Amino acid sequence: MSQALAKALMRLRDAHPESVAASTMTQPQRKQLEEFGRKTQSIRVTPKGRGVTYSIQEVEVVQVTLNQLVPDRNLSFPVPQRAANIASSRSSKKGLTVHNVTYVLAKTVADPQWKVGELPTKHLQAATELFGVFALEVGGAINGNLHSIHPIWLVENQALFDLLDWLPSNEPTTIIWYRGQLHNKLIDWLSMPERAPIVYFFADYDGVGLNNFRRLKEKLEGRAEFWFMPNWRELLTRYGQNQLWGDTARDFESFERNSEGWLESLTELNELVQSMKKQGLALEQEVVWLND
Repeated sequence: MSQALAKALMRLRDAHPESVAASTMTQPQRKQLEEFGRKTQSIRVTPKGRGVTYSIQEVEVVQVTLNQLVPDRNLSFPVPQRAANIASSRSSKKGLTVHNVTYVLAKTVADPQWKVGELPTKHLQAATELFGVFALEVGGAINGNLHSIHPIWLVENQALFDLLDWLPSNEPTTIIWYRGQLHNKLIDWLSMPERAPIVYFFADYDGVGLNNFRRLKEKLEGRAEFWFMPNWRELLTRYGQNQLWGDTARDFESFERNSEGWLESLTELNELVQSMKKQGLALEQEVVWLND
């Protein structure tokens, strides 16, 4: 039984013994309610005007069903959202499921300068040296005032995070591995102008990668820069993949549709997009190591 039914039954129970107009319910709620009524004969459907109304005919049946669907509607003490979802629907995934914070793995290169407010910190460099990586909490108050005068790199795949010999320079920087889809909380965290002077974006040259860059650029504007592998034209032709192109076509279409206002102003990115379309190819970022 769905949450649509639970919401419909709660409305009827709260209104009992009065009826509720079908027009005030969603289509899924009406469908679930009518199916439940046919099976249990506990709901009365009454024609009224051009529509119908619903009312409870067997209160006990409705209450038993609600007890199954909504074990604890009103908790008397605060709990995390997913625990509250279990109380109200027996599932942590039904209801609000967004976490307040998210976590990303990162590492520093060549000791970039970071500050917490006005105070310099060596914690990120020390954590990298001791443990290889560190975790950043983003989305909450912690790390809200953490900022750097050096660039940040975003990489999509673990191989690029593990081995950094592909980096184009030895300048101090911080590498963040974001895995597939760029989290909105990470984008929001990076969008603060003082976070870093520039954020280099290096992902697969496919629909998902391009669409993630679009989302990043919409928030960071000129501080977001798409990174082009040396010889990307030759690499695309030689190693590009048609299946990856097809698998991410929907994201590619979303990228094109939502980047019309600025894509043409980025000459090389527009050339990449047109080359991918013309050849029907996408390119995985690990190809960076296949350059001569």
